Amino acid sequence: MTPICTKEMEPLTKMRYHFALSAFSRMYGVSGITQEMSDLCFSWALGEEVAPLDCLNHVDRYFRKKWDTLHAGY
Repeated sequence: MTPICTKEMEPLTKMRYHFALSAFSRMYGVSGITQEMSDLCFSWALGEEVAPLDCLNHVDRYFRKKWDTLHAGY
């Protein structure tokens, strides 16, 4: 996926992207975020799937499951 500048994103997409990326930064630290994680967050942000909003632990587990599913074939 070609990296995109967040300034070029629509406001809702940008918010969703940052929301998803924040889960990875909580799990791996800011310095631990990879381009592949960013790409996953961007793909998720473009969609309409809704993450759980009741608890940050649930949010983190939701994105961890997406990450694990992406790497299930490795």
